[in-house]
Amino acid sequence: MNERRLAVMLAILALLAAAGGCNSEKLPRLGRVSGVVTLDGQPVPEATVTFGGAKEGEPDSIGKTDATGKYELYYSRGHKGATIGEHPVSISTYKPANDDEPQAKKEAIPAIYNGKSELKQTVKRGSNKLDFQLKGGEIIQPDQMEAKGKKKGKK
Repeated sequence: MNERRLAVMLAILALLAAAGGCNSEKLPRLGRVSGVVTLDGQPVPEATVTFGGAKEGEPDSIGKTDATGKYELYYSRGHKGATIGEHPVSISTYKPANDDEPQAKKEAIPAIYNGKSELKQTVKRGSNKLDFQLKGGEIIQPDQMEAKGKKKGKK
């Protein structure tokens, strides 16, 4: 019995040592970010919540809403949160067609929250509960925005 317990403890220690040594990514200070996204009072499932970098060159932090509209941001694989500071925010349900899903998923969120978003949120140290209570408005599909941009560029 003692040998088995010792073997289990050694295995656990080896796993902890390996896990601690695998990640050499240097992380900035992050604040944990979670919340709920609603549109006209209803939860928004399967939306991508993107916090752009707070500073030039910083990567985005991204989260995905569940069936109840809840999301949690990830800075990078295995690292939850976003950098400290003010972030531009966009929320979108659009997904382009790909090999796995030949049909694109249409945008269901008004353009003022994604393609033309002016949303901003400040992330502080510690936990941040940042809910988004969106209101209806003009929905523009990303391919429509691209077409409008090309027409303006030609004139």
